[in-house]
Amino acid sequence: MERIGIVGMSLNETDVEGLQRLARPSADGFDGFARELADELGASELVVLATCNRLEVVFARELGHLPAPQDRELVATKLGVPENDPLRERLHLHTGRDAARHLFRVACSLDSVVIGEDQILAQTRAAYAKAEHGGRVGRLLGTLFEHAFQVGKQVRTDTDLSRIPVSVVSLGLSEIATRRRGTTPTIALLGAGEMAELVVKNADEHGLRVVLVANRSLPRAEVLAKLAGARAMTIEQLLASREAFDAVVCATSAPGYVLQRDALLAFAARVPSGKPLIAIDLALPRDIEPVQHAAVEVIGLDELRASAANNRALRAVAAAQAEVIVEQKLEAFLRRAASAAINETLADVRSESESVFERELAQLFTGKLAHVDNDDRRAIEHWARTTFGRVTHVPISAIKRLANDRTLFGPSTGSEGVR
Repeated sequence: MERIGIVGMSLNETDVEGLQRLARPSADGFDGFARELADELGASELVVLATCNRLEVVFARELGHLPAPQDRELVATKLGVPENDPLRERLHLHTGRDAARHLFRVACSLDSVVIGEDQILAQTRAAYAKAEHGGRVGRLLGTLFEHAFQVGKQVRTDTDLSRIPVSVVSLGLSEIATRRRGTTPTIALLGAGEMAELVVKNADEHGLRVVLVANRSLPRAEVLAKLAGARAMTIEQLLASREAFDAVVCATSAPGYVLQRDALLAFAARVPSGKPLIAIDLALPRDIEPVQHAAVEVIGLDELRASAANNRALRAVAAAQAEVIVEQKLEAFLRRAASAAINETLADVRSESESVFERELAQLFTGKLAHVDNDDRRAIEHWARTTFGRVTHVPISAIKRLANDRTLFGPSTGSEGVR
């Protein structure tokens, strides 16, 4: 356990510019980068977790010195951070118990910029799979990541951490999904900027399907429509069309209303299910004219922000529950790791002791006791083996009891690094 270390940085420790300064391996050069880094660290196992929000190196050594501050310096150099650059001090180094806790929290999204985001567990699995394919994982990191995946899954199952949306995009899509539960609602998306892209990327997760992307610039609409598997058109074309859909989501940068009352009621008259049109306005200033009509439900940014604030409080409660699960799983992992190490050591001790015993016994009967008859020899040998078994049983039992002692793990062993 003490032979595991994690060196890296996330957006919790720097800004986007700082994270971008780290020399990330290209897709083609990734395996070479990882092998070189493992060689320079003297690591028998190594996993590189690289996402938009973090870059971390998880490594282990079967032999050699334990993870130490000089490993952080080595990784910093490999990541292209010059000596005396303040960015070096932002790289964290977690070792032993704290390394395990950190990876568990990462897998649960407790270390994410948006706590509860649901992509990091899959990203961690992918990073491990890539290392496994490259032959860079063994019993140390294999056991560690196996437990990290388990705790990540349990947090998602036993808490509401990932089920409570806190972004206005997720909340807007949740409003559509809730009102059309049991179906796959279709969406017309107006806009092709960053907010609109988030709608496309998150729609499937909510059971929604973007069928149209409309924008004042058709080329930009076409790019986003391709990502969504939808059709592209200009906003003017959409307003003049007879297209039918369940909901409309607006996220343009237009200075005035893009969808006015008449257009909304026209869309509402063609909703396939015959239910009211759901209109989500993510824009500021507003894209959608406020309408009081039974055929249209308009949900604006103010309502979504109020829900987001409430959900952040609920997510904080879920995060506290997740932290408890992490600590419980951490203790179970440490016990398993300590037990495995102790059993391995005891097996070596027992094997070596038995070899010594057999050698000394053989020398005894070919030396000083070579003259004894078979009956005496059998009696002496029986006494020696019985005594040897009883004597070795005492320390072995004591060591096993020590392994089950909760105080063996004590407090945190500490981490290196400046946050």
